[in-house]
Amino acid sequence: MFNTQHNPYPNGNFATTEDILEEIALVISEEKSRQPISETNGGFENVTVNDTAVVNLTIPTDAISADISVEADATALSKAKVIRFKENGSNPSTSSGFPFGEGIFKVIGKNNLNNFKIIGIEAGKSHTLQVQYYKTVQIV
Repeated sequence: MFNTQHNPYPNGNFATTEDILEEIALVISEEKSRQPISETNGGFENVTVNDTAVVNLTIPTDAISADISVEADATALSKAKVIRFKENGSNPSTSSGFPFGEGIFKVIGKNNLNNFKIIGIEAGKSHTLQVQYYKTVQIV
């Protein structure tokens, strides 16, 4: 007798429905879906942002998301709102875009990373972004 069962998994894994649901839950929770890209492969960068120029990120080829930490200029009047960003490809300005202060946020999706642009809000202040890029993890 020949085995005629079709294997829908490219890695030859005949997982049960429960296994698949568990993998999906882990991906959604980000426990297994993102792997940091090493610095030697361009997976981490420091970016200076001020109010004079819109800045783009330097995105590694295999990046699918990023965690971005904003460190406000020590002399900023308000650290609650120091930058503005857009993920739609349009340029933010000092008065247009999502405002953000000191803290960490995520940019998820290759398209959003490619379209991400940022600018500082307050004149004469320079802020630092610490950007960690992530790639997808192959689930086997």
